[in-house]
Amino acid sequence: KVKLIKNFNDEVDRMNRLISDISNFSRIMTEIETESFKKIEINNFFLNFKKNYMGNIKGISIKLELDESIFEVLVNEDKFLQVILNLINNSFSVSKENSQILIKTEKFKKNNVLIKIYDQGKGINFADKEKIFERFYTDREISRREHSGLGLSISREIIKSFNGSIELTESDNFNFRGACFMIKLPLSTK
Repeated sequence: KVKLIKNFNDEVDRMNRLISDISNFSRIMTEIETESFKKIEINNFFLNFKKNYMGNIKGISIKLELDESIFEVLVNEDKFLQVILNLINNSFSVSKENSQILIKTEKFKKNNVLIKIYDQGKGINFADKEKIFERFYTDREISRREHSGLGLSISREIIKSFNGSIELTESDNFNFRGACFMIKLPLSTK
């Protein structure tokens, strides 16, 4: 009887989180249509992010490899931060103790910046590289209660609103063989 009540309470908690996430998703989609953009410099954004990010758990650290170029992009900074936090928190959830998450910036062609976020977790099945961006998709049975499957879908919509793209790509870094997410953003010409 006690186990039944605990299972019921766990499912109620999961449903409350799901309803909250769906509500947030709807709000974010509306905000994307009316949001205000400003020019930010990507490398400075990540330097400040690393300095101020307090989510370091399990001894996992964030490492930066920033290109020396100046990368000014036009984004909604709060929404961009939300995308980065979602990717970093996803990496934390699958990474082992005392591992690292790498954030790398580099110029792409003439007018774009690439941002790659690598982890040292178990990785994601590359066959699911599009599926992971579908609403409510999650491949994490263990932590399904904490993850509604909306984070990557929301992140993709936010990045698209900046005229950019986000995708899962194969890692090109031998020391970071887990997941690698790549964000491409156009450089601001204004």
